[in-house]
Amino acid sequence: MRVDSSRHTIAVDAGPFDVRAMDSTMLKEMEMEHSAMHHDEERRVFRFDWPVDGVGRGYRIELRDASGAVIPRALLHHLIAINFDRRQFIYPMAERLFGIGRETPDISLPGSLVVPLEKGQRLGFYVAWHNDSGHDLHGVTVRITIDWIPRTAAKSYTAVLPVYFDAANVVGATNTFDVPPGRSSKAFEFTSPVSGHLVSVTGHMHDYGGSVRLEDAETGKTLFTLETERDKAGRIVRIPRKVFLLKPIRMREGHRYRIVAQYDSPLKQTITGGGMANILGVFSPDLHSKWPTIDANDPEFKKDIESLPIVVPQADATAQPRIERITYSQHQTH
Repeated sequence: MRVDSSRHTIAVDAGPFDVRAMDSTMLKEMEMEHSAMHHDEERRVFRFDWPVDGVGRGYRIELRDASGAVIPRALLHHLIAINFDRRQFIYPMAERLFGIGRETPDISLPGSLVVPLEKGQRLGFYVAWHNDSGHDLHGVTVRITIDWIPRTAAKSYTAVLPVYFDAANVVGATNTFDVPPGRSSKAFEFTSPVSGHLVSVTGHMHDYGGSVRLEDAETGKTLFTLETERDKAGRIVRIPRKVFLLKPIRMREGHRYRIVAQYDSPLKQTITGGGMANILGVFSPDLHSKWPTIDANDPEFKKDIESLPIVVPQADATAQPRIERITYSQHQTH
């Protein structure tokens, strides 16, 4: 990890990774039958501490091969960053600080928005690969560059928090679901724990995903829809980002909402585990003090933490990294 105080960037490097090629059977299925996207997930979390007294403004991802040359980011199915010291909006899980997929652009928060972070907060990330190059890749490195603003300079900025809505979230397990032939939908209903406004959203789906939307479950009104851009074979090319700075989406404490995903599969057989659908947003709470706090004794929260083995680098660079677990004190959970 390197901090550049003049440019206000933090660069975090991880690797080297050996990224296996998808086998010939997977490739044949994808090319001949247009089957679901396959990926190889590294469940290890590469952990670091937030090193500055400042707040986050944006992030970008870069991949390099063993020679140091930049390689296409399509090799990366997704990268998920975690804040172990803050809870998620609707799930009893550690906060997913940001997520980026092969179809997701780099992110810079619009306007004067920032994400609050405290020096020393325990962060980390994990990756999933999608290597359809036909050969194994060795010595791949991942670089996350995070833009930040010193806390003293950010007093006039608006603090916002990341939110995550998933059509099939299971704490500590997979969030994929089966996609039957033809048109289908998957939905999840939840109650907002705090009032505030959604100011920006994007999403993530797998191939044959048509759209993902947020509804008011009590009135049936659609609040917004993210329509995917697909190629002729139905594969996802891009999912848009929507910004609501002039007219943010109001969400009310205790009110019920619903995320709905729609798929349209041309296959004759069900794609087992082929679907995924989530919305990632930027939320401005009316009162930050009412944000849900971590309950380290919650069985669901424990399940989430236990599913994330933590990799901690050794002081000796030649030594193997060790695996340890995140623990919580009473002070850290509130």
